[in-house]
Amino acid sequence: MKRLHALLAATSLVASANAAAASVPQSITVKVGTLDLRSDKGQRILAMRIQRAAIALCRSQVVPSLPSNFRQERECIREAKASAEAAVKTLTAAASLTSSKDS
Repeated sequence: MKRLHALLAATSLVASANAAAASVPQSITVKVGTLDLRSDKGQRILAMRIQRAAIALCRSQVVPSLPSNFRQERECIREAKASAEAAVKTLTAAASLTSSKDS
């Protein structure tokens, strides 16, 4: 399990290109090093971290007072979470694989 965490210590959320500006962050690192992704609790905590990171990333890219930006923000959050989903599946599978090798 330690090797897994050394290799895959974090996953990143990436904002969609059309919502990104040059001075605005394009990704946020979500730390997973201390989570046990084999457990439901670890997976729920990771999902919450991803949700918070997606919201922070996407809110930094829109002007909140404009009504049209609410839709953009929601779409950005959806896209950011979807982009992180593949990394989460990889991490979860690797955690399960490492767990079965340790047994």
